[in-house]
Amino acid sequence: MSEAAPSEAEAGQHSAAEWRVREAVAGDVPAVAAAVAELLVELSGGGPPAAELEEATLELAGNRGVGTLLVAEAGGEDGIVGVLAASWQHAIHVPGRYGTIQDLWVHPEWRSRAIGSDLIEAFLAIAREEGASRIEVGLPRESFARIGATEAFYRVNGFEHLGPRMRRKL
Repeated sequence: MSEAAPSEAEAGQHSAAEWRVREAVAGDVPAVAAAVAELLVELSGGGPPAAELEEATLELAGNRGVGTLLVAEAGGEDGIVGVLAASWQHAIHVPGRYGTIQDLWVHPEWRSRAIGSDLIEAFLAIAREEGASRIEVGLPRESFARIGATEAFYRVNGFEHLGPRMRRKL
């Protein structure tokens, strides 16, 4: 999933010194689940119930065997202003382990300040430690209003097109 593009008015209101990226802990679960719920509403109009999001968040927090859950935390009352959730994958066509960014969200008031890029860089460092050979991300549907900005964001952060993905729910 992706970080949606900011408006012009949102740009430049905060500096990198105002947030830090860290691995999520169990205490972050409610805020992370709420952030992903906001992302899902923005991308597709909805998602699973809050309890299911919290359960999935707790499973990922602190379990590097499954993946990585990172948060960008701002000082003061802002709390968590960004989230990156990723899982580890194995495939025959990709030698070794690789990572897939499943969710990337930045609070709308904090977009265009490099928080998304900082989250990606932190994940890349972890992926290298974990021996991953590459990182992938799926873009939102082409009908998503900010698909162009989302694609540009990932290109600026070193990603290239891999091809469309499909799914079948079970």
